[in-house]
Amino acid sequence: MIEIKNLTKSFQTPRGKITVLNDFSLTAQKSTFLGIAGKSGAGKSTLLSLIAGLQKPESGAIKISSGENETFPLEITGMSEKELASFRNKNIGFVSQEQSFLENLTVLDNVRLPAYLSKEKSHTATEKITERARSLLKDFGIAHLADQYPQNLSGGENHRVLIARALINNPQIILADEPTDSVDRERSDEIIKIFRSLADQGKIIILVSHDAEALKLCDQIIYL
Repeated sequence: MIEIKNLTKSFQTPRGKITVLNDFSLTAQKSTFLGIAGKSGAGKSTLLSLIAGLQKPESGAIKISSGENETFPLEITGMSEKELASFRNKNIGFVSQEQSFLENLTVLDNVRLPAYLSKEKSHTATEKITERARSLLKDFGIAHLADQYPQNLSGGENHRVLIARALINNPQIILADEPTDSVDRERSDEIIKIFRSLADQGKIIILVSHDAEALKLCDQIIYL
């Protein structure tokens, strides 16, 4: 479960202080596919970053029930950076608009990386990680690009690599910021259907999108 209470976030700009989220509250239960829509600058991407612990709010609280402890949600706004990094790697898959890769690693290695950071380093574990990574690449139609490097891929292909990487640790929460950007309609529909299926399996999916077709499969849409 994600429970957000009275969240406020502002930024200082040359034009002065701009508040993008003001006393914002939200609850998302398991098996929820939640859509976030709104104009540019409304705070959609900021909201995802706050839930992922990548930014800190000025006030308010964000509580998340981890897969290990559903009864007592953890308030991530009170965690240290080290605690947040560990919690995020285990429990949250984040698909950002920024295509952040390690350019010296192949597509397959970029997808496997979060799993290597959190799993035991035995030979059996490594084989399972590789098997899951290749399966995810196949799901998103880019299995043939496993040995390529990110700089050799199109924007749409790299976006699918980001999604595969976000899913490698089988997180309970998936935050997706415009995951179908630069992707054709057919592939976009396939990606959203995968998210819908993951929500049906008990995960929480929060989708930020301007794509009306993609938002149709959400259980609920919140406009910022």
